[in-house]
Amino acid sequence: MNKTTLHWSYLNFKDVPMDLYLYEDLEEVYLKENFITTIPKWLLNVTTLKFIHLAGNNLSAIPEEMYLLENLEFLDVSNNQIRELPKTIGLMDRLQRLNVSGNELTELPAEIGALKQLEELNISKNHLQRLPIQLSECQRLNVLNLSDNVNIWHIPERISNLPSLQSLSADRCALFYLPVALSKFVNHVRIFHNTSITHVPMIYEKPFQTFYDNRAKVTPPAVTHDSFFWVLEKETNTRLLLPFGTRRIFCVPSLDNQVTLYDDCLRAVQYLSRYMPLWENVALKQMLPEKFIYNHIVNGPTARCTVLNCSNPLYTTYYFMAVKRRGSSSKQIFTCYFCSNHCANLWLLANGKKYYQLEWEVCED
Repeated sequence: MNKTTLHWSYLNFKDVPMDLYLYEDLEEVYLKENFITTIPKWLLNVTTLKFIHLAGNNLSAIPEEMYLLENLEFLDVSNNQIRELPKTIGLMDRLQRLNVSGNELTELPAEIGALKQLEELNISKNHLQRLPIQLSECQRLNVLNLSDNVNIWHIPERISNLPSLQSLSADRCALFYLPVALSKFVNHVRIFHNTSITHVPMIYEKPFQTFYDNRAKVTPPAVTHDSFFWVLEKETNTRLLLPFGTRRIFCVPSLDNQVTLYDDCLRAVQYLSRYMPLWENVALKQMLPEKFIYNHIVNGPTARCTVLNCSNPLYTTYYFMAVKRRGSSSKQIFTCYFCSNHCANLWLLANGKKYYQLEWEVCED
């Protein structure tokens, strides 16, 4: 039979009908909202398939041999009961869109970073606690939805800074702060109901919406860490949690060139990593004099300079400002991060009429 698309949704199927095997040129199959419990092995021989929609069934697993569908570009297995993804998912090298939302996932395999063609990933409504750093290797990823994973408190900066990322959704997670190393192409951000967030980095100004303001109901973070760096904003007596890895910050105005030589070295490594993925070189951990140097290389920049034309990567030390909009009724605090006092002054020259600085001090406790 010659037919490229089959619409077999809402038909109360308990199994994938073997009639599907008869379609020689089949590329797309819709089987959503049935009662299918397994993806049969024989289906993996239909290598012409590019599109499979199995949302709303009773699947508990994805076969390890799923990669045999060598032309598959779209896979939707949302709203099932899948508890883990097979490590072989990294072999599905043509996959462009993956939707595993509404399942029982507690982690993503590191091998997901091998999906070099992946453009859209929906992992919302699961039980994830963290995102694997290997996800940052999906260089074409432009849509990431991790909403309703109530235990995710941190988005690794190497992931938020993916070069193609345009849309980031993280509603109803447990975020403590927003990543400041954000891709410059991001034009859509959803961060509703992350009530531990007390400030918004200035790089989110364009996609920012006033109802992100959670200051009427701030929930103290449920996680503590020795490396957390807090600042007390004096106007409203609000504690601001700065990006993970911050060790020292400088006020504006201040002396220039106070950023440490250590940070200058990390920045040089960051530029070198464009051509050679040093962060994947585990041998470096044994070669470098201090293990935390390797950790910084793996995690990537803590932030990026707020001056768009600069966007220098920032690590442990930087120049910092907390600001509010002039004449605005919003209580929202915006924060700015700079690689130098010069960049800070450039930003103030361009934005001083729109924003005013807030006094702050480093929390010692």
